[in-house]
Amino acid sequence: MSGKRMEVLAAVVAAAAAFAVTAPAGAQAASSHPAMAKKAPAQQATMKVKESTPGLAAQATVSADSAQKTALAQVARGRVREAELEDNKGTLVYSYDIKVPGKSGVEEVLVDAKTGAVVSKIHESAKAEAKEMASEKKAAPATKKSTTPRNASASSKPAKSMGAKPATKDSTTKP
Repeated sequence: MSGKRMEVLAAVVAAAAAFAVTAPAGAQAASSHPAMAKKAPAQQATMKVKESTPGLAAQATVSADSAQKTALAQVARGRVREAELEDNKGTLVYSYDIKVPGKSGVEEVLVDAKTGAVVSKIHESAKAEAKEMASEKKAAPATKKSTTPRNASASSKPAKSMGAKPATKDSTTKP
């Protein structure tokens, strides 16, 4: 090999070595560019949790925020649609209905309100979800009826006024 070729070869090797050293930094810089970076999914705000029975929240040792994060970690791309704190067969649980875009029905994830562990994860079809919501709506009016004051009259008849007679068909006069 001639001296000129050796110089060219050495220059190419030096350039390749320099490129190999700077390539990872350049590749990393490209991925940090806003247009090139993958967007992390926006974290959902903590959903307001309904109590199936008043006073259950005082028994929970795991926060609703922590339980929601645990439930969402079980369902990729899911968004909490409904959250409830309930007694499930003697276990205090947060129940999350999580909707996945493009998928029918919901994923129901139960998280133990005392330990933070996932108790169960099941898929509820749209039909099963509609049936559950209908049964919950039926149960809601029944609980409202039981909240009447104790001193309220059990009779649904209006109170009679003392001085006036009730009107009847026979008491009306014809012109």
